[in-house]
Amino acid sequence: MGLASAADRALSNQLGRFRAFTQPIGTAPITVVNIDYPSINGLHNSGKGWMGADDWPLTYADHGRILRDLAMPRNGESAPTAIFYDILFERPRVMSGNLDSLGRTLSRLRENSNAARIYLAGGGSFLSMSKQSLSQLKNPSLAVSAWDGVGDNYPLQAQLSNIAGSKITVSAASILYQELCRARHEDCRWIQSTALPPLSPQWFITANSDCPAGKLSVWHDVKAIIMRFATFSASLEYPPSSCMPVHQVRLSQLYGEQPVSLRPPHTRLGEPYVVLVGNVMPSLNDYVESPLYGQIAGVYLHANALINLIHQGEQYIIERDIFWFSLFMLLVTISICMWFRGTFGQHGWFGRIRKMFVAAMIYVEKIGSGSLIIKTFKSMLISVFYAATVITGYMAFSIFNLHPQGWFVLLALIPFLKEVVLSGESRYAQDNEGSYE
Repeated sequence: MGLASAADRALSNQLGRFRAFTQPIGTAPITVVNIDYPSINGLHNSGKGWMGADDWPLTYADHGRILRDLAMPRNGESAPTAIFYDILFERPRVMSGNLDSLGRTLSRLRENSNAARIYLAGGGSFLSMSKQSLSQLKNPSLAVSAWDGVGDNYPLQAQLSNIAGSKITVSAASILYQELCRARHEDCRWIQSTALPPLSPQWFITANSDCPAGKLSVWHDVKAIIMRFATFSASLEYPPSSCMPVHQVRLSQLYGEQPVSLRPPHTRLGEPYVVLVGNVMPSLNDYVESPLYGQIAGVYLHANALINLIHQGEQYIIERDIFWFSLFMLLVTISICMWFRGTFGQHGWFGRIRKMFVAAMIYVEKIGSGSLIIKTFKSMLISVFYAATVITGYMAFSIFNLHPQGWFVLLALIPFLKEVVLSGESRYAQDNEGSYE
């Protein structure tokens, strides 16, 4: 099933692109703060700025300053509802200073009712904070930021290892969604269930003028697919990450004479919003593959999963394995082929229907099986079948919020049954009167 899974994933990714282009959305109440090299250099300013480090990793004092500035009200605006700091403090680093100082900052912010709730990246079952880090950070609130065993899906809960063992803990997108729900006074208790299936992340795009949303982008993708089928070199076009429906700022933009507001521009003063902070540095290799944006920083994976939850709520798209249903449909198709060959059902109503089909096929063959018209007609039938398969998948996405696994490839094999099943059955049924060859 490896080939089937890869084909299903490729098809669902393409359908996701179509859906994103045809259904752009507005900016979510999310701000992503990028810690990049230009921000570090600018805030250090050759030793004249407040940032102690001039390169990555930052000092613990720098992390504390960032978290304090983000979590507290500033410039007459209220603090965000919650912050996810997507940086794992796996173990204390002597070169980064005293981790206890960061722990004390987190404790003071936790006790301040005006400050945002802060969640640190806790890793997962195979990567987690050490006992010493947890102790010096004063047992901070953690969110799962790493996992395995779910493929390209995003779990809403996963195993988080710590000094007490391993336990199920909510992921970053899940806990931020819950914080937003509480701030909005919405009932989102459904997400607290521990039996929720992983989210099949769909990537979204805004309808800004500089972002390629619309039918034109769909046709560009269709053209690229046709070019590939024709063995020509063609690649899909990836929009810039700035087209994601979140408010994006670089860390250095929050400081200076004219700092950028942390609050998303469309969000009214006092409305709840959340902040995700992560490093955007190619040398750290913290990037994920997005079918819509290509290579994108890992913090955007959490932001995108949160967009899915905000936009779709309890109806978020899940991956549904319907292999047994697909196998049943394949067996039904094989049975129909065997019936058409005359292996069974030659008498009664089924027999009469079969004779009508056989007569029609014989008539078509007399026109000329090798003619260009017949070959074109057969090719069109197969093309229509493939198109119907894609449309079915798109309907599963758009109407039922499902990402089917294990049926698109089986459906695509059905047109080849004429060469496999029917050719084999012709030997079995060659002595039956009226059987069609």
